[in-house]
Amino acid sequence: MTCIVEHLGVQPGSQKHQYLSSERDKIIDEFREMLKDDMSIFLYPTHPSVAPYHNEPLLRAFNFTYTSLINLLGMPSCNIPLGLGSENLPLGIQVAANYNNDRLCLAVACELERAFGGWQEPK
Repeated sequence: MTCIVEHLGVQPGSQKHQYLSSERDKIIDEFREMLKDDMSIFLYPTHPSVAPYHNEPLLRAFNFTYTSLINLLGMPSCNIPLGLGSENLPLGIQVAANYNNDRLCLAVACELERAFGGWQEPK
């Protein structure tokens, strides 16, 4: 989805593209600084809502923004299932770590999955 938005919205090489690339680089620098400790992680929801029911529309405005941020920044990340929400639909959280710190990201993901029981079938 991010690729589609980027492709349709801004032409590579244009002034706007250069500006947005510069802003992205600033955000990358901020995240690198924020996560500079080898044991720092960033936890946040994978999506703004629980998983949709079958045959329910998957594409909703801004439902992709939580994952696209980390994709845009190029950081390692994992989605961890945390069980079922109040509507008995899957919930998850995303763990992101600093660049080249994939091992920490995977280790935290394994511990969270173990602590919360991992994936559970919707009821």
